[in-house]
Amino acid sequence: MDNESSNVSQAEEIKVQANEAFKAHKYGQAIDLYTQAIELNSQNAVYWANRAFAHTKLEEYGSAIQDATKAIEVDPKYSKACFFY
Repeated sequence: MDNESSNVSQAEEIKVQANEAFKAHKYGQAIDLYTQAIELNSQNAVYWANRAFAHTKLEEYGSAIQDATKAIEVDPKYSKACFFY
């Protein structure tokens, strides 16, 4: 397995952990985990949108808008990110 596909797999595993943290209302932890996933694979709009949603839960609206904007830049067809506007 090459490094890029390894990073993608690792990012997906971290996203699962982030989703669990989010479900447990541990939004700060979820943000940290989504950030780790983004560092491994910044071209996945889901990570950006999920982190944006976690930011809204902490009322960090500026950060949420930045992440939602990035999600749309990465994948303009990813409609979930549009709900932040």
